Order: sequence, then structure tokens, then C-alpha cells
Amino acid sequence: MDLLTLSRIQFGMTAFYHFLFVPLTLGLAFIIAILKTIYLKNRDKRYDRLAMFLMKLFAINFAVGVATGLTMEFEFGTNWFTYSKFVGDIFGAPLAIEGLMAFFLESTFIGLFLFGKERVSEKMHTFAAWMVALGSTLSALWILIANSWMQTPAGYKIVETPQGVKAVLTDFWEAVINHTTVFRFLHCVDAGYIVGGFFVMGIMAFYLLKNRETEIAKIGLKFSVIFTAVVSVLQIIFGDIHGYQVTHGQPLKMAMMEGKWETEKGASLDLFGIIDQDKQETKVLLKVPYLLSILSFHDPKAEFKGIKDLIKEYRQISEEAKNKIPVLEQKLKQIELQGASEKEIENLKSELALAKANARAYNIDFKDLPSVALVFTTFHIMVYLGFFFAFVTLWGLYLLKKGTLYTNRAFLWTVLLSIPLPYIATEFGWIAAEVGRQPWLVQGVLLTKDGVSFHPTGNVWFSLIFFTLIYTGIFIVFLYAMIKAVKKGPVFKYTKSNGSLTAIKEV
Repeated sequence: MDLLTLSRIQFGMTAFYHFLFVPLTLGLAFIIAILKTIYLKNRDKRYDRLAMFLMKLFAINFAVGVATGLTMEFEFGTNWFTYSKFVGDIFGAPLAIEGLMAFFLESTFIGLFLFGKERVSEKMHTFAAWMVALGSTLSALWILIANSWMQTPAGYKIVETPQGVKAVLTDFWEAVINHTTVFRFLHCVDAGYIVGGFFVMGIMAFYLLKNRETEIAKIGLKFSVIFTAVVSVLQIIFGDIHGYQVTHGQPLKMAMMEGKWETEKGASLDLFGIIDQDKQETKVLLKVPYLLSILSFHDPKAEFKGIKDLIKEYRQISEEAKNKIPVLEQKLKQIELQGASEKEIENLKSELALAKANARAYNIDFKDLPSVALVFTTFHIMVYLGFFFAFVTLWGLYLLKKGTLYTNRAFLWTVLLSIPLPYIATEFGWIAAEVGRQPWLVQGVLLTKDGVSFHPTGNVWFSLIFFTLIYTGIFIVFLYAMIKAVKKGPVFKYTKSNGSLTAIKEV
């Protein structure tokens, strides 16, 4: 196995593990903040107990998420040094802001929430919950800003330095709010809300099936069904808009997601298919005529470009960039001899550097493509699961209206067994997005193969095996801690007052 493949597997493995914990952090923090707000308004202790219990689970998840995420920061320098050197001036800023602003905000108020229960006012305790939710959301925002720049780069220029070619920031806000950041952020964060919603629904269903903590479980299930129904329906809308953006900003990725090798007018949406990458064809098993053109261009007769024609277009862009290079070099010599301004010379040098980058980055062939079957399959499973989540939660709303939500065992077992499914959907969505971006690290500017560090493959093998063992051990400990906490449940000490029992402190 070559160095590039090993480095990609190692980063993919660490990112896969880390991303198991990110969505629940986003969803659970927001749910806890809402529950604390409800308690602050109606003073129903059950909402407070539920929020405190969920924060215990959140803390376990958060701790493991931090531990698994730190490695990725170092891998940028160890395994992807050339990439880090190329994008460091741009990519480093959002990562630094995420760490300094979002992470510390989140971690500080987690401590206040967990250990300040009887030391601060209820308003401050609720404020701490919202700060945790805000911190986790801002963390996701800055990470997605960095990722969106890789997908659809904006607000930059390419310069040649003695240390090599690199991207330099020219417009911070254009880079931050580029073509796809907003809806990529909404799509990702809403996916976290779905993970959190199904997580809470499943745990509450577990208690009802076991006839334990029934009062807490009932309010938790009712709240999570309503919450998750809303975010599941919203996800269908966000996903559609984001898919439209991908079609126009990253057409090759969308062509791979849809398994389209040939250009089609009035393109069908292929629901099921078998990809044969060697023959460059997709055997379609079920399709809906015209629907892909409608979704992608809002026109049933619109042309959807296939992989083959897109590669031809990219190679043409590469050729045009190559032809542009000697012209720009000659022009640069002329203006330097003519004593042009430093700004004019710098602009022309940047244009020349970009032409060189485009000439190499767009010079791709079919052998440079990732596994189209992997992109196609993960994308389609993510979409199908998204509709499944909406169906299940709408079913829950129907049962709630009928008054049978807490006793319908079919529904309770469904949501309990469905806890892993939103995790699968988010992981598959990440795979489709990141593998589908290949063969580029930065779309149209830097090829993945040009971003890797130069190490003996034995070193990467060793670190890959070592990280896999460590991460597997961490995950086992995480599962043990979470299962133990759920089995224990929100246990409280009680005091007797006026003939009734009142919860005073969680143990």
C-alpha cells in the first residue's frame, strides 16, 4: 500500500471515530438548553432532572470527542505537511478561532453546569446550558467554514514564495461566507439535532419498556418526538438546498453521488443502482424520470452533466491554463522591465501562480477518481435514512395525538433500535462529502496526492495500527460508561416534606 493511501486511511479512521461524538454534542446540548428553559418557566422538577441526567451523558460524550479530535490537529502537520503549508494562512484562522473561542466557551460552561447546580441561581444555570449549546454550535461553524473553503474556495489568491506555492487570504468574509457555508452548516448541525433527538427518544423508550423512571421518560419522549419531528422535516429541506448547491459548485461530486457517467437531458433520479467503475456505467434498478433535473436545476428538461463530460471539461481547463502560463510569464518580464508598480507585479504573479495550480489540479483522468460506488451508496443511504427519520417522528406525533405514544410497544422498540441509525446517516454523509471531493484536497486548486507528507510507509503503518488500537479502546470505554449511566438512570436522593417526596440532589 502506497504512502498516499495509507495517509488517507489514517486520517479517515481518526476522523470517522471523532465524528461519532460530534453530532451528539450538537444535538444534546441544544436539547438540554431547551429543557432547562422549560424548567425555568414552569418549575416542573422533571425537566430539571432530565436536563441534569442528559448533561451527564453529554459530558461523557464531550470528553471522548475532545480526546479523539486532538490527534487530527497533529495529523495536518505530520501526514499532510504540504497541504498545511499550502492552506495554512487560510485554514489556520478558523481552526484557531474554533479552539480559542468555541471550545473554551463550551468547556467552561460545562463545568459550571455540572458543578454549579446548587451554587448558582437557576437563571445562571440555564444560561450556562445555553452557553454550552452556543459553544458547540460555534465550534461546528468554524470547522465547517474551514471545510467549506476546501470544497468551494473563495476570498484568496495563490502566491509563489521561496518555500513553495501557497494560498493567501484576500477577503476574510468572502472566505468565511462562501458559496456553500451557510447551508452546509445548517445541514450538518441539523443532522446533529436528529442524532440527539433519536438518542433521547431511544433512552426514554428504554425506560418505558422497562417500566422505569416513567414520569421522566414520558416528558422526555414527548419532548424529543416533537423536537425530532421538526428537525427531521427541516433536514429534508436543508438537504435539498445543499444538494442544489453541490450540483452547481461541485458538479463532479454530484455526478458521482448520482452515479451518472453520461450527460443526460431530463435526467432521471436513480434510486437504486449498481456501479461498474471499470466499465464506467451504472446499472439502474429503479429510477424516477426527470426528477434529478428538477431537483438540480428546477427544470425537468435541464442537462445534467455526467462524469465523462466533466472530466473532459476539466482537462480542457487544464490545457487552457497551461497555454496561459508562457503568456503570463512573458507579460511579467515586460512589466518588470517597464518598472510597473509593485501591486501590479504582485497581481500578475498571483495570476500566474493560479494558472500553474489550475493546470496541474484540473489535469485529471478516470484513474484519479475515488470509488464512485462508495460515494453513490453512502449518499443514497444517507438520503433514505433522512426520510425514515421523518416518517418515524411523524408516526410518533400521530401516536401522541391519539394518546398511545407511551404504550405503543412497536414505536418504542423502533426508536430504541433506531439510535444507531442517525449516526450511520451522519457518517455516510461525511464519507459522501469528503470522498466525493476527490481527487482534490482543495477543489480545483490542490490535488490530494500533492498534499501528503513524505514519510517512510513503515512509519505511517505503525501510527495507523497504534491509533486504531487506542481509538478502539477509547470507544469501548465510552460505550461502557454510557451504558452504565443509562442503566443507572436519573437517580435522586429524596426528602419527605408535607407528606410528599421531593428530589433534592442527584447521586
